[in-house]
Amino acid sequence: MTLRPDSPASDRVHNWSAGPLQVDWSRVERTRYRIHQRITYRYEGPVRSLEQRLVVQPRSVHGDQRRLSRRLTVLSAIPESVEASVDLFGNTVVMLNIPRVEEEVTFVTSSVVERDAQHGPHIEPAALLQDHNLLDATPLTCADQTIDLLAEELMASGLTGTALATAANECVHNALSYQHGATSVRTTAAEALARRAGVCQDYAHVLLALTRRLGLASRYISGQMLGFGGSHAWVEVLVPDPSGHARVLSLDPTHGRATGYEYITVAVGRDFADVTPLSGTYQAPFAGSLTATKRVFMTALGPGDCTDSDVQAIA
Repeated sequence: MTLRPDSPASDRVHNWSAGPLQVDWSRVERTRYRIHQRITYRYEGPVRSLEQRLVVQPRSVHGDQRRLSRRLTVLSAIPESVEASVDLFGNTVVMLNIPRVEEEVTFVTSSVVERDAQHGPHIEPAALLQDHNLLDATPLTCADQTIDLLAEELMASGLTGTALATAANECVHNALSYQHGATSVRTTAAEALARRAGVCQDYAHVLLALTRRLGLASRYISGQMLGFGGSHAWVEVLVPDPSGHARVLSLDPTHGRATGYEYITVAVGRDFADVTPLSGTYQAPFAGSLTATKRVFMTALGPGDCTDSDVQAIA
């Protein structure tokens, strides 16, 4: 039995401050996106009993975002079963059983989602503010003495709610340097902070460790950004809203900012382990190799400062 390694959260950092077209997002009322991914595993020889888990298609609804369609095609192998389900956090999980793969198998997935700026703030039930899933540390987000000291400094500032969460996001952004290969999917928040380096999942884990020490309910977000490259990770912090509910703050510590319409949420969890995009097992005496490509582009935008030809240029 071979256990396939977890897929890393990102293979490169994105660096767009206002989107590839410099869109005036304040004038955009609705956006529609297509997410296209091609995931290929290659093996040194035949493998048997492949059990593949995919968490790569966006959840059906998340704040102002809703999924309009999703599709999965399997190439070079014949699945015995394909089952889609919704996990504890509302994520779409696809499980495939493939009895035999000769040399390679490819999963091609395409999803269409829409975001509605008229939706208003992302509001959740107030009960989530006290949800232990969002407040308790996990093995990947345990605080150490360094994180405790950062939390004490932030608490001493007197900031609360949105201001406190924003300050924590800036703190983590300044504390780490983006460095591909410096960490793995099993690196903890404390380890990444000690190295002062990591990728987006490490930034997210450090921020989760910090905000949870501050008593702020927080969750890990696995998602995508416009363009090509790997998946991305950020954090949602929940704070009390005057309406009596919980308001969701979506913060990207890798870029040190709040997220915008360049971001598409795929899955939500306590940390990376809950939302691992690709994982599985198979029977063979050798390991496989993974190749994955992703493209996210807008198919509709309006009203705003872009013409139809501008939108096509993104694709």
